[in-house]
Amino acid sequence: MLKELIVNNIVLIEILNVQFKKGLSVLTGETGTGKSILLDSLGLIVGNRVDFNLIRNGENEASVTAIFDINHSHPVNSVLEKYNIKNEDELIIRRLINADGKSRCFINDVLVTRNVLIEVTDYLIEMQGQFQERGLLDVKTHLSLLDTFCNHNDLLNATKISFDKMKELRKIIKETEILQKNFNEENEWIQESFDQLNVLDPKFSEEESLDQQKKILLNNEKIFISINQTKSLLEEENGLEDLNYKIIKSLQGIENFGLKNINSAIEISNTIKVQLEELKSLLNNEITFTNETKYNLEEIEDRLYELRSQARKHNCKVDDLINIKEQLESKLKNADNHKHKLKTLKNKFNDVTQQYVNASSALSESRKKNALKLASKINAELPHLKLDHASFQVKFKDLDIDNATSEGVDSVIFLVSTNTGIDPLPINKVASGGELSRFLLAIKVVLESALFNRTIIFDEIDSGIGGFAANAVGIKLSTMGKAYQTMVVTHSPQVTAKGDHHYLVQKIEKNNKTITNVLKLNNDQRIEEIARMLSGSSITDEARKAASQLLNNN
Repeated sequence: MLKELIVNNIVLIEILNVQFKKGLSVLTGETGTGKSILLDSLGLIVGNRVDFNLIRNGENEASVTAIFDINHSHPVNSVLEKYNIKNEDELIIRRLINADGKSRCFINDVLVTRNVLIEVTDYLIEMQGQFQERGLLDVKTHLSLLDTFCNHNDLLNATKISFDKMKELRKIIKETEILQKNFNEENEWIQESFDQLNVLDPKFSEEESLDQQKKILLNNEKIFISINQTKSLLEEENGLEDLNYKIIKSLQGIENFGLKNINSAIEISNTIKVQLEELKSLLNNEITFTNETKYNLEEIEDRLYELRSQARKHNCKVDDLINIKEQLESKLKNADNHKHKLKTLKNKFNDVTQQYVNASSALSESRKKNALKLASKINAELPHLKLDHASFQVKFKDLDIDNATSEGVDSVIFLVSTNTGIDPLPINKVASGGELSRFLLAIKVVLESALFNRTIIFDEIDSGIGGFAANAVGIKLSTMGKAYQTMVVTHSPQVTAKGDHHYLVQKIEKNNKTITNVLKLNNDQRIEEIARMLSGSSITDEARKAASQLLNNN
């Protein structure tokens, strides 16, 4: 419930503090006194876009503060919790606007965005002025309003869950198909490249080994000559082995004469003998290795050419060809995996689509069944508002699966017919302002009872009507006021008389300035104001008597 409204420096308002209560509150006043200013101020609270011309002349800043009574069971608490805003049974919403073109929104002193402000206040207050943008006259809201009346959240959730799964799978399938397409486009090249490397079968350090073998083969004759010459120097008569043998024999002949260095000399000669044996073995091994070379020179050059050609093709070193081969093999396996994955995903998508079809069909059936009840309830309200020959209906249009949404396969619009024999039209096409206002009121009476307990504000809902119709509107507003806080800006004495609380919006002179003020009227003041509404600027005793009768009849 809106408990208090504080306005500072908005147009003709210097400072204004209005306290509100439960029931039906009526706001009256002559044209131009500032009733629309109050609505503009409340518009800032509910998140309307800022018109900086609202700032009072000569001031740099303006503000509007609204204080709401909120209990802990109110549905707005879930939104407050989402944005870490504490609530202790009182919610203070403040909107500041500066002449420099900046504005700020606060909820319980927490700075919030305009979108958060709208999300929160949608649970607290609704103004008839919102109908065009966010309310009944916006056909986009009709489906959600019907769903609220139906109270089938389980069906909505099941439909949304299956739709979200379907949407996610569709996205994954599309991504997988793109990957598959890319694989298919380069698959021939990948397969050909892998086959070439698979046949080539490169080995680690193979290039270095082949280069070494090539060098040996190119210098084979020189190698053989050098090794054989060396072996001759070792093995022939008077060669190194023969000379070292003679040295050992000669030294052994004098080793027992006590010469201290002879034994060392013999040891060195024996060591030389062993090393010469090792040298011969190394030379023999080299001859064996050279003779056993795997390839001939032509084969080695062909092999090097193939390895280096593949390295150029893949822009890598020869040793990296092993990794390239493994990568290509992995890509080929992935291509097969993508085919299998794509098939699995499509099967899963078909299953989830069927789940969505089942859930959305159940949801649609519930909507159509409850739409008849909604129309029946609203049509039952119309005669009470002097719309005896009018009718209301809910029109459905089925969406195909490609155009379906998380809300199902239904497109819904509210249609009205103002008189017998006239084809029903969308509610936003109703020409008469008075008839439209009463249609909106009838719909609000039925729907709002299914919604949360919000403050409802009507701006001149009685426009264009009078007499019995105005009295009927007043009775219905009074009924709404007993269920939840209702406010109406009105020029109708019949509607005014139905109010539980009466506020007069007036201009007064203060310190040589014209300002707007709001006065809560007592019973005598109400009679005077209703009399003015009945007779105009010159209030007669007859008008006062009629005003008193209007009040006493309620």
